[in-house]
Amino acid sequence: MIGAVEKKQPTKNGEVEVWRQRLRQALDDRNLDYDEVSVSAGSNAEYVSKMLAGRFNPTVARLMKICEAGGINMAYLFSDDPSEEEQSVLEKAADLSGEDADLVNRLIQSARAK
Repeated sequence: MIGAVEKKQPTKNGEVEVWRQRLRQALDDRNLDYDEVSVSAGSNAEYVSKMLAGRFNPTVARLMKICEAGGINMAYLFSDDPSEEEQSVLEKAADLSGEDADLVNRLIQSARAK
């Protein structure tokens, strides 16, 4: 971090995705160390920093673990005001095993590709 401002890494289209901005802000608002959150979520220490920098996209399961470790409602990352249906889907997704979450993620990616 340079001073109090960290340079945001752009995505392929030149913009930082809103969900990354919101996750960064939520972690910063809680004064959470990215390395500690990474380890608490079951990842290596640099995972959150690299993910926030846009080096890769996390799986849904991994993002849920990061949100849980940071005490963040995942719906906040993707919607200003999540509907009851969106909130219900996220709550159910939180109960999925890692394998099932990966399967759902692949299903969603497949549906988006069409």
